[in-house]
Amino acid sequence: MKKFILVLALGFSVFLAGEPIRKLSVTGNAEKEVMPDIAKISFRVYTKNENLKKAGQENSKNMENFKNELKKRNIPVTAIETYNYYTQKSTERDTAESKKTEYYTTLYFAVKVTDLTKIPDLISLSESNKIKSLKSDSLDKSIYYGEINRNSSQKSSAISDTFKVYDSIKSQLARLGISGSNISVYSYSTTSREVTDNKSVKNKEYHNIYNDFVLELKDISRINDVIKIAEDNKISVQGNIAFDISNKDQIESELYNAAYEQTKTKAVSILKSSEMKLGDPLVVSESISYQNQAIQEDYNYTKQINAKNLDVRGGMDMEYRQVPAMTATTEARPQIDYKPQVMKLTQNVSVLYEIK
Repeated sequence: MKKFILVLALGFSVFLAGEPIRKLSVTGNAEKEVMPDIAKISFRVYTKNENLKKAGQENSKNMENFKNELKKRNIPVTAIETYNYYTQKSTERDTAESKKTEYYTTLYFAVKVTDLTKIPDLISLSESNKIKSLKSDSLDKSIYYGEINRNSSQKSSAISDTFKVYDSIKSQLARLGISGSNISVYSYSTTSREVTDNKSVKNKEYHNIYNDFVLELKDISRINDVIKIAEDNKISVQGNIAFDISNKDQIESELYNAAYEQTKTKAVSILKSSEMKLGDPLVVSESISYQNQAIQEDYNYTKQINAKNLDVRGGMDMEYRQVPAMTATTEARPQIDYKPQVMKLTQNVSVLYEIK
């Protein structure tokens, strides 16, 4: 559909080289609404491996499988163009060897000390044997409670080491004159815990390969098919899906010519009632105006308004419609109904004619 709007302005006389030149300024406008017929989708092939060659081979294989499947499914792809390809090293902790099971044994014992002069020796003995705590009974101040903690990667060793400490303490107390009948175990337990083994943690170096490319699709009804094939080959969508017009240059040229012819037709009409004749154009310029529109995306019955990206070329107002794309995932991706709206192209041309 074409729609022409003319804005006219009468010129005025000026003097050039001593002679007056009469001029007439006329503006023509041409519009056309066109339904997009191609889509441009940005993808990324990402692979990672400790071996650079293997990472590159896997990246190439995923890309080749993707192309082969497109051909097999008869999907009309106009072009596939790589715009960015690079490698990057990264270092990661090797967590496979960093975890281990550790066993912790806790033993509680009680000591009865009737001779108060032995208390300092008991405290010193507690510190030298790394006893976690030594507390007196709240009612009977002659009774002290101690706690021994030992750990090992083997459960039997954790228990054995704990009781060795207890036996050592018992022997040392006997040398201080505290009878073995005055010391006893009243509780002990062993628990396991997964801990990080810092000694076995290793850093691994990986080679990351990124292959970014744009696919131009002639049949926009096959967008979901293309994205699904990409996901199956570990290729993710990057950014947005942009809709465009295949014969855009031709339409731009037609609109420019139409707007220009409108200025000429109107100028002749203005001068029709006078004796003046239309001369050659002195200046041809372009001004741009555009109407904001947005694409609506139907996704789970939710309407979403998406951003536009305007590309102005040679005075042509061109609106690119974009729909946010979903990145690859292992889960089932709901089908999105990508519905581009009609694009409105607008061309304004202003011409300054000489009047004879």
